[in-house]
Amino acid sequence: MKTIYYEDELNDDFASTQGIHTQPLPEDYKWIHTSRLWNFFADILYFLIIYPVVKIFNTFILGLRIKNRRVIKKLKTGCFLYSNHTQHIDPFISADVSGWGHRTYFMAGNDTFSITGLKHLVAMLGAMPIGYDMDSMKKMIHTVTKRIQENACITIYPEAHIWPYYIGIRPFKSASFAYPVALKTPVVASVVTYRKRRWPFRCLFKRPAITVYCSNPMYANPSLSKKAAKEELRDRVYHWMKETAEKYSTYEYWHYEKKK
Repeated sequence: MKTIYYEDELNDDFASTQGIHTQPLPEDYKWIHTSRLWNFFADILYFLIIYPVVKIFNTFILGLRIKNRRVIKKLKTGCFLYSNHTQHIDPFISADVSGWGHRTYFMAGNDTFSITGLKHLVAMLGAMPIGYDMDSMKKMIHTVTKRIQENACITIYPEAHIWPYYIGIRPFKSASFAYPVALKTPVVASVVTYRKRRWPFRCLFKRPAITVYCSNPMYANPSLSKKAAKEELRDRVYHWMKETAEKYSTYEYWHYEKKK
């Protein structure tokens, strides 16, 4: 068992992206593409190439199982999917969770858009930059609103940083819950858990298999102020995720220990 030592649950990052030189978004970055040709190729890439490949990879390589996925299929509107962050390929897992019926987007840091030659590709796959100043924040909010109106599923990783194979739920802030409160949009919480592979798959794959558990849709309390509703919704999501992880995350592949 590999042991990882951490100091700060909120800010430590074990994503191993030190080789990427993070750059700010260019001022002319196109948040929403209106070109029919661009959107045509983006849909071809996502639905006919990436999604089928991801489905096969998740099923046969990750051993992915998804519990209660029907709650997202039944939604007739867009939704926000909140998940713990334990893999670099978490967006591909989220795409499988939301299913064929919902185009899936995900919030991503600027390092995702700083890889030479790939920023357009990751945008086609659903990556959405996180605003870092007043102007980009406005553009981000406009983009999120438009995607929700298109009945898309937007995945948010409130823990922000990747902790590979971590079986708990780290504390996270309520800032990202402003979107479902403002847009009156349902929230589905999900937890990625790990399980020991059974024989003979244990001989083929060293890493554990994955099971994702989804909550029933949650809505912000309309009787509260926006600030209070954001905090209350965050608390509900956090407690559901924590209880679910404690119940079902039974296999520890990497051990995390706080430095003394």
